[in-house]
Amino acid sequence: MPKPGHRHTAALLTAVGLMALTGVVGTPAAAVHGGSTTTIDAAPFTVMIKNPDAAEGPDSAWCGGTLVAPDKVLTAGHCVMNADRPLSMTVVGGRTDRLSAAGEVRHITAITMDPGYSSDLAHDAAVLTLAKPLPYKPLRVATRKDAALYATGRTATVYGWGHTDGDSSGRTFKKAVLTLSPLAACDPYANTTDTSLKVCGTSAKGKTDSICPGDSGGPLVAGGILIGIVSAGNKYCDTQHPVSVFTKVSTVAPELGLN
Repeated sequence: MPKPGHRHTAALLTAVGLMALTGVVGTPAAAVHGGSTTTIDAAPFTVMIKNPDAAEGPDSAWCGGTLVAPDKVLTAGHCVMNADRPLSMTVVGGRTDRLSAAGEVRHITAITMDPGYSSDLAHDAAVLTLAKPLPYKPLRVATRKDAALYATGRTATVYGWGHTDGDSSGRTFKKAVLTLSPLAACDPYANTTDTSLKVCGTSAKGKTDSICPGDSGGPLVAGGILIGIVSAGNKYCDTQHPVSVFTKVSTVAPELGLN
């Protein structure tokens, strides 16, 4: 996955602060390769983040995110740091077809970066504050008391609108059920040996389900709780490395004031 440039990261990025930064535009990581189609009604907490400066234009799904409060979206930090004008991005809820006009659109008024964020995607998380609440039920974030949800061998579901195969852009909302695995199983994309920071998801035997370019920041859900944020993985959206790496929500949530 492409990595944002080395920059000092403030804990809170306001309109003035963000405009002062020089962006590094890149293709964000990840959506769903394989898996199956679904509807936004099955995961109404999932939102699409659009970037007017992205190569595919304002109709593209730059990233995904999760509604964790009526006016708060948790997403990947690199979705913010890779954007030229982060506060010009918009958040869309209630949309199954990426190119439809369904759902509701919100502007972003402030962005809070995890203070531990770095260009190697450690603490890859950020919270977007919306100008107006969205009318969809938020998803509870994992806390340290939810350690059992991260147990190796458990399954969790990832959602997204991104690429589905190679350079084929996704259009319909999709999901994939992944198995939580040791970080080593997600090489070469794990980027860390610190198991408190990342979660690895692999596909069932004989399948190549994974995330792929187009929807970083999207949710990994287990037991009705948000446990992961799409961070890195199947860069070329093919069968060579069908692995998915997520920021561990129970680690970053306290740093972002979410629990």
